[in-house]
Amino acid sequence: MSTKITVGIAQIDSRLGDVAANLERHLEWIGRAHERGADLLVFPELSLTGYRLLHLTGRVAAIPSESGAIRALIAAAGAMKVVVGLVEEDEKGVLYNTALVLRDGAIEQRHRKLYLPTYGIFQEGRFFGAGSDLSPPIDGLGLLICEDLWHPHLARSLALAGAKVLVVSSAGPGHLGPGAVPESQEAWEALTRAAALVNTCWVVYCNRVGWEEGSFYTGGSHVVRPGGEIVSRSPFLDEDLLVTEIDTREVDRLRWRLPLVRATRTDIEGTA
Repeated sequence: MSTKITVGIAQIDSRLGDVAANLERHLEWIGRAHERGADLLVFPELSLTGYRLLHLTGRVAAIPSESGAIRALIAAAGAMKVVVGLVEEDEKGVLYNTALVLRDGAIEQRHRKLYLPTYGIFQEGRFFGAGSDLSPPIDGLGLLICEDLWHPHLARSLALAGAKVLVVSSAGPGHLGPGAVPESQEAWEALTRAAALVNTCWVVYCNRVGWEEGSFYTGGSHVVRPGGEIVSRSPFLDEDLLVTEIDTREVDRLRWRLPLVRATRTDIEGTA
């Protein structure tokens, strides 16, 4: 891909357990992104199924290579990279919280969520298998899903493997406080800005909006420049297509001046 990339973030709501309805929405937003000239379009975590599935998880699971919905999305994507979230079933029947990158008639990348929150309102460990590896970056694009970003070694591993753009899809529940910015947004922006700074890379964070089984999603999707500056942000609470042009040469320039990734050491002994 060119060093200049037009990134689209589809900050949408999803209908819980209704893949057909969600597919139609995806096709609509992909069409909008094509009209805006996007090279990359990112949907939220589990965008095709909704998040709080619980007993519905197995009913909406799909084998990507056999899924009519995935075939339709591949056809709609064309040359644009499209990141979608789904419940993936493998050949042994294990279910995963998965993000796929679709482009040029194929599934180009796949990331199975590595860290499954199972505390408070979260029940992922009861219904999903945990991924076991990081998908190697393609065209400098690395993938993480929601809680994965809370474990900094994953983003650093992707940067070491060549990632210049870190895409994070999320279904992060929101918390509203007295201020104009949701309290949960402050935590997410601290994480995304830190990841962009210490890994000297672009961070593209896509969060969903809407209500679902008592959970509330605030949106606030955003793009962070290498070095930690937020350059664009979607509104809170509303669906939005955020389009931002980024230049991966900024990564090269900053990594030359601030060689944090290159200086990573793996020979230091101590506590695990």
